[in-house]
Amino acid sequence: MAVLEDTFFQQLAAVCSESRHAFDRHVGMSQLRRQLLILLSELGEMSHAALQHHLAIDGATITRLVKQFESEGVLSRRLDPQDNRYTLVSLTGSGQQTVAALSASHRLFQTQLLANIPKEEQETARRVLQHVRANIRTLQGEQP
Repeated sequence: MAVLEDTFFQQLAAVCSESRHAFDRHVGMSQLRRQLLILLSELGEMSHAALQHHLAIDGATITRLVKQFESEGVLSRRLDPQDNRYTLVSLTGSGQQTVAALSASHRLFQTQLLANIPKEEQETARRVLQHVRANIRTLQGEQP
């Protein structure tokens, strides 16, 4: 017989996984590709090395993603004028529009996911998850 805690965490893991995959399909873009665009949108122009550091992925993957986005007109690259060993990456106008469309799609997707769930239940779920996160931080020796 499953313990309530086991069932809770199984459901939580399933919701996280299924919602991530559903959103990938909803916007037609992988999480990693979205993360790269959002990072550039939030922090502005940065080097391949900085992208690699922030996204915690290897340099070859960064180069491949940047080249793909560049061919789609979403990103542009240029040599760093202060040190031409580095390549700087930034969003193009099209890339900025893509990020805006992703944000709008994300809001719509969230609304659709929460459809027919009463606000009180949404608030209860949010509070439970906040408590779980606080407990995680406590277990890791951090301040709640």
